[in-house]
Amino acid sequence: MIRTVRSMIAISVVGSFCTSAFALPPLPPYVAEHYKASAEYAKFAQTFGAMKTKCDTCHVPGADKKAKGHGLNDFGKAVHDNFKHKEFLAANLAKDIPAEAAKAKKVVADALAAAEALKNADGKTYGELIKAGMLPGKN
Repeated sequence: MIRTVRSMIAISVVGSFCTSAFALPPLPPYVAEHYKASAEYAKFAQTFGAMKTKCDTCHVPGADKKAKGHGLNDFGKAVHDNFKHKEFLAANLAKDIPAEAAKAKKVVADALAAAEALKNADGKTYGELIKAGMLPGKN
């Protein structure tokens, strides 16, 4: 059993390097789970849940996500700069293993938390906007 788990992790890690040129899997389910877990984010969790296009939290609506810059808004760039892509891809590929699923969730949560501490061009932290139930990025 341990040998199988190690093999799966090794394949996932190797596979993550091969797939790193491709787009990440959709992050909204991870984002929703992160914000639903805390009462201080209840307003934002409700706003996020009601959004038809949840990707607009980090991306400019209608922007080409495959173009340089991924069509990210200011909050999306803050998350991107703090996101451990390779670590997430490896963990997400092996998400059937509970420890790897937890690792993928943690990578997203850490990136969101780091971005929340940063200020936007108006001098407000993204965390303040999120806790107020507002979309943090400028679209």
